[in-house]
Amino acid sequence: MMKIDVNYQQNKQLPDKKIEVTIESQALSNDVQKLINTIENLDNHFDVVPLAVDDKVLMVATNSIIAFEVYDNELTIYTDEQNYQLRGTLKTMLQRLNSNFIQVSKNSVINLNHLESLEAAFSGNMTAFLTNKLKITVSRKYLSDLKNSLGM
Repeated sequence: MMKIDVNYQQNKQLPDKKIEVTIESQALSNDVQKLINTIENLDNHFDVVPLAVDDKVLMVATNSIIAFEVYDNELTIYTDEQNYQLRGTLKTMLQRLNSNFIQVSKNSVINLNHLESLEAAFSGNMTAFLTNKLKITVSRKYLSDLKNSLGM
C-alpha cells in the first residue's frame, strides 16, 4: 500500500485560484499515475451529472448514483430513485465523476459509497452488493483495484 505524506506551503506569488501540486516518488508507478490523474481531473468533477434522457436533460446528483453498466453503447444508470437508460460509454461517464466510482468489470462501475458487501462468486469473481438490492459482478481483472480503493 502506498504511503502519502502531504505538505502545505503558502505561496503569495501565485495568482488567485491557482494551485500548484508537486508529486515526489522513487518511480512513476501505477499508484503515482493514478494520483496524478485524480489530481488533474479534480476540476472536471461535479456534484450533479447531466443525463440526456428522451427529449430532456436531467440533473442527477452524483451521490445518488449507485452504479452504471453499459451493453452495446446502451448505458444504464442505477440511482436511489430510479434507473435511466441512455446512449454512452463507461469511459465518458467515469471522466465526469469523482474517485468514489470504480470500474469493477468491462461493463460496470460502482459507487463505493453505496457498496454494502462483497461475496465470493463463481471462478474467482466476486459479487458486489449495493444499496437498493443491486448486485454487480466484480471480475478478477478489476478486483485488485477495488481492494486498493477500499484500503485492503
